[in-house]
Amino acid sequence: MLPRWVKSGTVLAAATLLGASGLFAQENWSYTGANGPTQWHTLSGANAVCAAGQNQSPINVDATEPAVMHRLRPDYNVSEINLSHNRLMISMDYEQGSFLRIGKKMLTLNGITFRTPAEHRVAGESYPMSLQFMHRGSDGSRSVVVTLVKEGRPNRALGEFIANMPLEPDQRNRNKAILVNARDLMPSDKSYFRYMGSLTTPPCSEGVNWYIFKQPIDASKEQINLVKSVVGASNARPLQNRGNRLILDARGQ
Repeated sequence: MLPRWVKSGTVLAAATLLGASGLFAQENWSYTGANGPTQWHTLSGANAVCAAGQNQSPINVDATEPAVMHRLRPDYNVSEINLSHNRLMISMDYEQGSFLRIGKKMLTLNGITFRTPAEHRVAGESYPMSLQFMHRGSDGSRSVVVTLVKEGRPNRALGEFIANMPLEPDQRNRNKAILVNARDLMPSDKSYFRYMGSLTTPPCSEGVNWYIFKQPIDASKEQINLVKSVVGASNARPLQNRGNRLILDARGQ
């Protein structure tokens, strides 16, 4: 089932972002114009690291180093649909009690955000969309797992989210009758790249663990365009300087 805005042809513009589940700062910033990425550091003193930071995200993932790493094991429960249109992106608040296990570490899944196009590139290749799974450790640390999305076959799991996306900025769509599992938005092959970076939204805080699945998932051209029609043509921060950071090509044990 397609959402109402597909039939009406409504295209919604992005302006500012309001916080969802504490994932994003409540500030007047955008992805274009005078408040765009090159000016984020001027909008608030808290955003200074957006310009001064040495470990910023996103980056182009290349020149990786092979390493034996723990597998990513999503131990996610189903969650009711709880989607927000936060002006610059669609995000989903996930019910508590779902975890990502990495060796002995256990990270709580807080939510999912939709990005068009994908913020990271892999060996220079760009993707039209990505899903970012936002996690918190018991020590307050942040970890983001990324599923890259390529144009291909319709994605049934993604279709559940798209059909229930809020239509207007600052709207929320919560439906207890529709249950989803974030694990269904991940590839079957969970090998990944890992590096240390930052939030890709103000205040651009560093010390974020990024895990990027090597294998993308499919979504139809129509599905990708529907997401774009809600949040605008782009809600991706431009690539940042990698510097001398190590990017690990994780081989599971």
